[in-house]
Amino acid sequence: MILCSGAFDGLHAGHVRYLLAAASFKNPDEALHVSVAPDAYIRREKNREPYWTQEERCLAVSGIAGVDEAWPDQNMTPADYIRKIQPRAFVKGSDWFGKLPQDVIDACALAGTLIVYVDTPGRHTSEARG
Repeated sequence: MILCSGAFDGLHAGHVRYLLAAASFKNPDEALHVSVAPDAYIRREKNREPYWTQEERCLAVSGIAGVDEAWPDQNMTPADYIRKIQPRAFVKGSDWFGKLPQDVIDACALAGTLIVYVDTPGRHTSEARG
């Protein structure tokens, strides 16, 4: 199993490239699962209201080729999910290199989960003009 996580608010080409790259990393018998952050995360971390609800973001993410399941994060962190489901790999965009929280790194080490960074060229939501 491959795990990705994110807010995916204002879904854009970088998100699609990220998820397509993660899907290409999975073995034929593996699934790609995506944890979608709650609205409160966007309010807290991005200091704004979400463009789309968590349910709408899950629907959009689940429609991307190669995504087997997108589920709403129920106040569990990526580290919690890694400890619980022990994926073969946790995939993040290259913009996260050097920025993963220590609890995620530790959970991956304990679960034997490989951390994979995929290149996501192009602009990101944080660069969008409002």
